[in-house]
Amino acid sequence: MAIVCIAGFGFRSLANTDSLANALSKARAEHKICGFSAPEDKVDHPALKALAERYELPLYAVENEVMKSIKTFTQSAAVIEKRQTGSVAESAALAFFKGPAKLLEPRKISDDGLAVCAIAEGESI
Repeated sequence: MAIVCIAGFGFRSLANTDSLANALSKARAEHKICGFSAPEDKVDHPALKALAERYELPLYAVENEVMKSIKTFTQSAAVIEKRQTGSVAESAALAFFKGPAKLLEPRKISDDGLAVCAIAEGESI
């Protein structure tokens, strides 16, 4: 199996495509991204769908219950209270993989503060 990189996103409902793209540009560094992931209740957000179309990458929904079980580098008290995980972006990136995965880039926050992105790698499923 091949090793792939996934960009996980967390964002506020007011986030637009520029917010998401800005967070992605901060997180991606030299990593070749093979897809985007986000919580199942956010994956149909128009801005995220537009970003996936712009980059011609698949968009994956991650189950909220799976995200809660992921240990994240970032431990945001506000996110823990609302989502029961330390970072939505980090847990969305890591939860995509069914097997071992590692966080390559912890969450990076967009300049407008509306979106976060983190990069994880693991074996493709």
